[in-house]
Amino acid sequence: MAWNSQPSRFRGTRRTSFARRDSNLALLGALFAGIVLAFALVLLVTQRVNPELGSRLRGATADALSPLISVARAPFEGMRMLGGAIGDHFRVVEQNRELQAQLKAAQAKVAKSDQLAAEVKRMEQLIGLQRPERRVVASGVASAVSANAGMRTAIISVGLGDGVKPRMPVIASGGLAGRVTDVGQGSARILLLTDANSRIPVKVVRTGWTGLAVGNGGTLLDFQYDIASGSDRIRVGDRLVTTGDGGLFPPGLPVGVIINADASPPRARPLANPTGLGAVIVEAPWLPPPVFVPAAPAAPEADRKLAPPVPAGTAPATGAAGSGTGRPAASAGVAAGVPASAPTAARPAPAPAAATPASPRP
Repeated sequence: MAWNSQPSRFRGTRRTSFARRDSNLALLGALFAGIVLAFALVLLVTQRVNPELGSRLRGATADALSPLISVARAPFEGMRMLGGAIGDHFRVVEQNRELQAQLKAAQAKVAKSDQLAAEVKRMEQLIGLQRPERRVVASGVASAVSANAGMRTAIISVGLGDGVKPRMPVIASGGLAGRVTDVGQGSARILLLTDANSRIPVKVVRTGWTGLAVGNGGTLLDFQYDIASGSDRIRVGDRLVTTGDGGLFPPGLPVGVIINADASPPRARPLANPTGLGAVIVEAPWLPPPVFVPAAPAAPEADRKLAPPVPAGTAPATGAAGSGTGRPAASAGVAAGVPASAPTAARPAPAPAAATPASPRP
């Protein structure tokens, strides 16, 4: 009992389980390394002594160790693949962002190119409406379209400084847009076709019927006309062009197209969009306004001289003696300038002379 109560001197030197495990692992590692080194040394010696046998041993060793190498490399391959996948993910995300930015830039370029193409098309249509017999005063851009209480007006970017004056027609890409009403130094106001006070002399291209395109204060036109034939009628799709009546708008300008032939009066849509005119040109009136020149007063006519009256009882003068013609001489009226063909006034017969007594003969 006394012996058991004394502390053992070996108790403090005992190793823990972790230390034993570490030492065992180190021993196993050293043993494995020794075996490998020994085997490698055997292979090397065998290769020197018998090369053929050494080659066979190397092949057999590689075949035996390949599964073990594959198993040993599996964790490292997994880590490498995981790292590659993570890197690929970040690269894909970055490429996706770049592609999205490029897509947005491409979409912006496409939208801009579409806008430019539409603008070029409108400009080509506008140029196609010009005629050499018409004089272009200025070209500009329409903006600030206003609509209130049946009034439809717009502002264009040209004015007095560009030669623009009231009553000049304004033409857009689709056709006639309106006419100038108020002019400033650098801008002008135009009255659109759809204004309630707009009246445009037009005709139907298909039938030749004439009438008026009247603005209804909205977005359409009313075609007021007199039916010229009972065998035909207005159809949807009939085009309206100007007639040139009044001398303000040139003939043949597109105005609108019929969209409702059953309405009374028929409704037409303006070919020049009132809400998006864009580029416009201002032309001089088709016919200049008449200028009334006061006429010079007529020259006074010269008074005609009349022949003096012939005294009663005076015989007409005879021709000169020795002429041998026997014709009476010209009357005093002819000598005074009265035409010979003019009728002469009836003269009173001369009074009979008083009888004189005969003188006695010697």
